[in-house]
Formats: sequence, structure tokens, C-alpha cells
Amino acid sequence: MRAIGIAGLQLDLDKGNNLDRIAAEARSAKARLPWVDMLVASELAAYGPSTEFAEPEGGNAEMHFRKLAREIGTWLIPGSIYQRIGDQVFNTALVINPEGEIAARYHKIHPWTPYEKNVASGNAIGVFDIKGTGKFGISICYDIWFPETTRAIAWQGAEVLINPSLTNTIDRDVELSIARASAATNQLYVFYVNGAGRQGFGRSIVCGPGGEVMHLAGEGREVFALDLDLDSAERVRERGWHGLGQSLKSFRDTRMAYPQYQEDVRSPALDALGPLAMPQSESGAGASKPGDVLTPEHWTKSKRN
Repeated sequence: MRAIGIAGLQLDLDKGNNLDRIAAEARSAKARLPWVDMLVASELAAYGPSTEFAEPEGGNAEMHFRKLAREIGTWLIPGSIYQRIGDQVFNTALVINPEGEIAARYHKIHPWTPYEKNVASGNAIGVFDIKGTGKFGISICYDIWFPETTRAIAWQGAEVLINPSLTNTIDRDVELSIARASAATNQLYVFYVNGAGRQGFGRSIVCGPGGEVMHLAGEGREVFALDLDLDSAERVRERGWHGLGQSLKSFRDTRMAYPQYQEDVRSPALDALGPLAMPQSESGAGASKPGDVLTPEHWTKSKRN
């Protein structure tokens, strides 16, 4: 049986340096749940959503988390951090093995533009192997809104998608639907960890390869752990969920050349939407000026039903 225990750290974090807090939570989770093989935190958990904390590769946060993974002997995905490479800043997820080595370094392909300003886009799909267990995919928050990203991860054989996020906006319910749809259409597990408290709305979700909800967290701090059976995901891909649709086989076998993926082909309909820009007030009352930067403190936490 190919199985892995994964714990999500949905933490109530503040702006600034959270490295020691994350380390304490990770140590506590591993001590309480020694069967867990991997710990996953939320997007930008280490310092919060500000590029002023961007560090170079091999910087303080990276070395801190490498030491932590080695200390507790567990795979660690500490959410993401802003990393500076040359004159560019990337939203970067580190995948660290139990020996404290960087097994994968994934740069967010789809920064949340126009809100996530001055952040460059990655250009490589995030996948990594755990020997004897299977292949895993990694994306970050807004990436999951683009089905092409998750499909590319499944196309490369990943049976589990890890997605750290930082959402404190009214669309969290929509993201939960996207998580379920992504799991079902790509026949993989989705392990989707959001921030809580001041940073995020919580409500992390874990979905099975049929799109079924395995766990839905509350809004506050929560550490949750699940045992994922990768043989079950393989069976779903071979037979369909409960013997139903074999969607990945159908995608593999289609001869359709989708027009949106043809080289140098533009969509007149999408071009007509205009530039990607910050929405402005249509009434003119209280409008922000073009170029204003909206930080999380400006985003209203709307009450959900």
C-alpha cells in the first residue's frame, strides 16, 4: 500500500516574522502525530504578504526551515516565501525532505494580479517524487483557479496536489468548489491549506480523487492530519470513481486540438476585455488612484453565510 500522512498547519499568524511560531507548531504536530510524514503551512506564512521581506535563495527563512525539517525528520512545505532572484521577486514554495535538503523549489505561475504587485511569474510546473510513495504536485493559491496548471500536474503523473493559500476575501466559497472540481477532473487528492486569523479566512480543505470532501477546517487555528492512500487514487484513474468517469484516459485519448492552446493564436473575445488592471469605483466616490497598492489590511473580511 502506498500511503502518506499529511498534516495541515492552518495557523493564526500576524505580519512580520513568524518563523519561531511555525517551528513550534511543527514540532508539536510531529510529537502529537508521529505517523505524519509531511507538514504543510499556508502561503506566505513565514512573514506575511509583503515583498519587503523577500530574501535570496538560501536566506534566513529557507535555512531555518531546512534545519527544522532535519530536526523533526519530516517532509516540510512551509507554505511559501518571497524570494529574490536577480532583480525579480517570486512567490516560492520550498519542498524540503527529512534530511533538510531542497527537493523542489516552485515559483508561483499565476501571482494574484493586479493585487499581488511586483511579483514575477514562474515558468515551470511543480512536481516532486517521494521514493516508494509516488509523485506529488505543488501549486500556490491563485494557481488553482487555472485548470491548465492542475491538469499539467496530473499529466506528469502526480496523484496529490499540495496547494498553500492565503485567502481572506469573499470568494473562499468559490475556491472550495474549485478544489473539489480540480480533484474530480484530475482524479487526484487536493490538500489545500489556507491561513487563519488576521492573515486568512481559514477553511482549508482536503479532497479525494473523486472530488469528495475528506476534511473541511473551520475558520480559526487548526492542525489537521489525514492518511492519503495513493493506491486508491491510482484505482480511481484506472476504473473511475465508483466505477464512473475515467476522465484522464478520455483526455489522453482525445484527438481534439483545442484552439486556445495553439501557438500564436489570440482570442478576440478575451482581447476585447481590455488590460488587466485594478478595478476602480464607477461612482467616483472613495475611488483609489490608479497605481495604489492594496494590502491585506485594505481587503474587507466579508461575513459568509
